Amino acid sequence: MTQRIYSVSNTTDNTTRLVMASNPAQALRHVANNLFDVKAATAIDVANLMAKGAVVEQSKAEEATTETNQE
Repeated sequence: MTQRIYSVSNTTDNTTRLVMASNPAQALRHVANNLFDVKAATAIDVANLMAKGAVVEQSKAEEATTETNQE
């Protein structure tokens, strides 16, 4: 599979990383895996976080990862 270099920008701290990947989702996942830990929330997790003001967010449906060359 063809790879290219993607620029992945962090909108929180304005840093940018260059990542060689097959598609944008793979590049983002590479960066996110270094910044976040994801696991299924337990009922206790939900109760504790909601007590602190957290709300449940609905994720958007994933878009197709097809890409055209825009050079």
